[in-house]
Amino acid sequence: MAEENKRVLVISRDVERFPRWLEILENAGWVPVQVPTRDAAVERLSDFSPFLMFLDIEPEEHVVDIDEDFDRRCREAGLAVIPILRKPEPEDVADSFRRGAVDVLMEPFSDADMELALSRAGSFNDLFRENRAYRKQLEAANRELRESLSILKMDQLAGREVQLSVLPRQALVYGDYEVVHKIVPSLYLSGDFVGYSVLLDRFLIFYMADVSGHGASSAFVTVILSFMVRQISRRHTQEVDIDALTRAPEGLLEHINRQLLAMNVDKHLTMFVGAIDTERDVLRYATAAQQPMPVLVSESGAVFIEGKGKPLGLFERGEWAVNEVVLPREFSLSIASDGLLECLPGETLREQEQALLEACGRARMEHRNICAELDIDAMTEAPDDVSLLTITRNRRGGKR
Repeated sequence: MAEENKRVLVISRDVERFPRWLEILENAGWVPVQVPTRDAAVERLSDFSPFLMFLDIEPEEHVVDIDEDFDRRCREAGLAVIPILRKPEPEDVADSFRRGAVDVLMEPFSDADMELALSRAGSFNDLFRENRAYRKQLEAANRELRESLSILKMDQLAGREVQLSVLPRQALVYGDYEVVHKIVPSLYLSGDFVGYSVLLDRFLIFYMADVSGHGASSAFVTVILSFMVRQISRRHTQEVDIDALTRAPEGLLEHINRQLLAMNVDKHLTMFVGAIDTERDVLRYATAAQQPMPVLVSESGAVFIEGKGKPLGLFERGEWAVNEVVLPREFSLSIASDGLLECLPGETLREQEQALLEACGRARMEHRNICAELDIDAMTEAPDDVSLLTITRNRRGGKR
């Protein structure tokens, strides 16, 4: 054991017993110093820097009576404490070990008993040094972790700004039609994504996508998806390709599926894409495993529209059927991500979907009412990304 770890402080007023202890300690290679009180011991902690302390408990005193502040100072100094009990009670022994004593000596004790206690204190010293080294390593690791988390948070916030920049900035109002969305991400970045625009002053294009997973990698795919859809929309607009837009979204999901597989990003996604010909008030749509299916609300009530299709990014060969619906005079079409279902009452998928259907039916074809019925506005944290996209038409609305 190193020399600096062989200093021992003995707290005792008994001048008759100390010479015997002094002999045992010096023979074992320790450097002892005697002080009469615990206050005096605290004063010697800084200049003497002992490793071991023998605490002589007065006959009329119990371990539980020792000041907690004194215990704290001993722990902070890394002291191995051995109480000496003159009139021991079982509670004193238990309290000693509860307070961190490495051993207990009970009068009368032999020289061999003290030597054995010294040996145990030496084992405590080795363990203390190891723990101190581990603590320093742990503190360094914690500092590195905090720094890494801070950098990660900054990166996530920067990524969130990028993702927000490609999301629609405000509701779209076009004649009788209005498109509004709400996204509650489970993290800074979201795997849910929406988009909508009017092409050639006639075709209302909209979609919702849910990329597998969470965080930066999923958000990265949403940005790529937005780019792909905008690229196709721009091409049709520049070419004034009315025939292609009349058939929209024909071929779009197939194109996205090929691009995802070619990028090899190990991500797949569900998606719903729709195109409304506002001159004919006809909705054409395709779904890639969208769950739940959109809810169409009209004067006749609320129903799920029909459709099915495989998710994108998993199968090299796939076709996605396009369905067509003549829209009612007044309606709302609400598209929700599957994260919303987890927030709805019900133990089964059927019960959760029924809760969604009923909420949309009560909302009277208003996006803000739907959000209120589903408590979306009150959500601050969600187990999964929660998104809602609503398209409404109100003949009493604005003019084109």
